[in-house]
Amino acid sequence: MESLVYFSLGSNIGDRNSNLTKCISLIKKNVGEIISCSSIYKNSAQGFIGDYFYNCCIKVKTSLNPNELIDIIFSIEKSMGRKKRNTQKYVSRIIDIDIILYDDFIIEEKNLTIPHQRFTERGFVLAPLLEIDAELIDPKSKISISKFFEKVKSEEKLELINFSCEED
Repeated sequence: MESLVYFSLGSNIGDRNSNLTKCISLIKKNVGEIISCSSIYKNSAQGFIGDYFYNCCIKVKTSLNPNELIDIIFSIEKSMGRKKRNTQKYVSRIIDIDIILYDDFIIEEKNLTIPHQRFTERGFVLAPLLEIDAELIDPKSKISISKFFEKVKSEEKLELINFSCEED
């Protein structure tokens, strides 16, 4: 059975555009078909002092279950040079892959929370999500993603950057 998964991808170290492109290529190879990809949204680091981020969202069709998926996501991050966190504090990172939504599942486990616990508070996630699927509903609250975005859009300065999912 195939499921739809929405990912948020972010990078604030090195060539951010290339990092996102490489990450998407690895997701396509190891997770499933890329259905759609947003533009990049440039924004300042949130929750810590660091360089600006490039963020985007992708919609993927996969046959992996959520636990298989999280293992593959961690291995992609590691293969790209992401350091394992020794603290709960946010730090700069070459790549960050978050599973935002997986069908309409609600999962709360030690290593996996779906929907992502803070996505409704983050314009840099909501804006690209809306770009790829304007009808999305948060399965937990049953509130539309656009309503959440209305609440937070003035709190973050987002710069839109055109982006293609395909590698050159």
